[in-house]
Amino acid sequence: MKRKRLLLKRLLAPVSDDRGSTIPLILGFFLIGLLVVAGAVLASDAFTRQRDLQSICDGAAVAGANAIDGPAARTRQLSATLPLAAVQAAVQRYLAEDAGRGEVRIEAALSADGSTVLADCHVHTRPVFAGLIGHPDGLDQHARSQAQGVVQ
Repeated sequence: MKRKRLLLKRLLAPVSDDRGSTIPLILGFFLIGLLVVAGAVLASDAFTRQRDLQSICDGAAVAGANAIDGPAARTRQLSATLPLAAVQAAVQRYLAEDAGRGEVRIEAALSADGSTVLADCHVHTRPVFAGLIGHPDGLDQHARSQAQGVVQ
């Protein structure tokens, strides 16, 4: 009976040395390291996707600006209608040239003088590890660009 009490007392007594404390410490640092790496991959992926969207938006604005009829834009009065249909058609043709641009939505507009195309681009992306920042369904990314048509 005394032996059982002594054994029970030893099991319940606080540990006076550091036995077994390094394994939880190593696991904790490993988890922190994984979170840092996942955050870096997420930031890099989101930045790359934003850069690609900006590139597509720049190209669409240039394509729309190339569709502007230079002499007609130069002589156009403010009360005349602007060739927005031709600009929007050029932007849609630009998007259709590459299957990778299929998810991008672009709203094209003309400036008041009819010589500058304004492109507003939107896409919903799903970067890796987006769930870590509370967006498991993905992120909405936006880009804006403008290009001036050649007015001779």
